[in-house]
Amino acid sequence: MDLETFRGTGTDVAAFHAVQTERPPKTPPKRPSVVELPKHGKGERFIRGPIPLAWMKLASKCGNRSEAVALLLWYAAGFQRSNPVKLSKTILAELNVHPKTAKRVLERMADLGLVDVEFHRGRSPVVTITTPARQASN
Repeated sequence: MDLETFRGTGTDVAAFHAVQTERPPKTPPKRPSVVELPKHGKGERFIRGPIPLAWMKLASKCGNRSEAVALLLWYAAGFQRSNPVKLSKTILAELNVHPKTAKRVLERMADLGLVDVEFHRGRSPVVTITTPARQASN
């Protein structure tokens, strides 16, 4: 291969650098000052709120996957439009929570007064979302 054919003259190199410097400086795209929050579409699932932050803070202290169980409880309450709710395997599968994990978390939530729960062998637990004594006094 003959490299002489690819050699550029001094003016070619100067022209190349001149083109590079003529580019406008990059400016970041302007963000709107207010961005609308995402909304669920027709037929899509959603979590009905408002969910008390103090309740969620206590629920998050109930062990591994406790936030997922808490969100699923509120989802089930909105979906079933009732309190108490049946926390079925289908609902738990929405966030990949194993039923034994949910039972452990629900027992801890009951100890904190976040829920009242009834366990029955071979059936979904029936859970009532409550206002804990610590939260009621705040």
